[in-house]
Amino acid sequence: MKKRIIHMGIWILLIAWFSVIMGFVSRSNADVLCSQIVIQISDSSQVSFINSDAVRNVIKNSGINTQGYPVEEIQTRELERLLEKNPYVQNAEVYIDVEGDLFVDIAQRKPLIRIMPGGKQGYYIDQDAFILPLSDSYSPMVLLLTGKIAFPEYVDENGKRRADIASSIELRELLDFAGYVQEHEFWNTQIVQLYRSARGEYEIIPRVGAHQIQFGNMDDYEQKLMNLKLLYDQGLKQYGWNKYDKINLKYSNQIICTKR
Repeated sequence: MKKRIIHMGIWILLIAWFSVIMGFVSRSNADVLCSQIVIQISDSSQVSFINSDAVRNVIKNSGINTQGYPVEEIQTRELERLLEKNPYVQNAEVYIDVEGDLFVDIAQRKPLIRIMPGGKQGYYIDQDAFILPLSDSYSPMVLLLTGKIAFPEYVDENGKRRADIASSIELRELLDFAGYVQEHEFWNTQIVQLYRSARGEYEIIPRVGAHQIQFGNMDDYEQKLMNLKLLYDQGLKQYGWNKYDKINLKYSNQIICTKR
């Protein structure tokens, strides 16, 4: 019984101490002013859709008081919501440290492919199938797709455009292919563009070599690229990159080459 009374007394003291501390912290927060805004943009050396000036403009036009105002009045969640309205922003984290510095961490979306249907300017698609508009200030070096293109899309609950990979196997395979190319140094350098015909077959336009690469559909694309790499290593390096006019990879188990 005595032990129980001691334990209860300890808990009462702890609760009282915690209440005092929380009251002190609340009073302290009311006295702390936001001293500066620190903007951190991840992968800015690889992707440059967003810069610090654009982020500061969103904060400035938000109507939310920040620098020079009490930190307890700053609506960090609302700032995150406003920043994430930007189609190039994947995630925004806004928080305040004990010194009163307001930190804004931005993660940008990374495009996989640029779609340019029928000569139109088009758009980008990122690795999560979000559709990104073209930027006036930045053009990432990604795979370009031209030709006869009409892939399905929709607008999600947050008002963001999405490529509808759930209803298009071809689109899902195309994004897989673009991701594979982007991750492999050789193919990322060599494959510049894809052209899609009205029949849904693809032609690869290489950076090096004046040959036409008939790729067919995206079935077994890894095997097709392995076959092409073997041809490059064992044939074209020895006989010259311009020996063939056409290289047909439509069938994963063979390569058909047509001489000039």
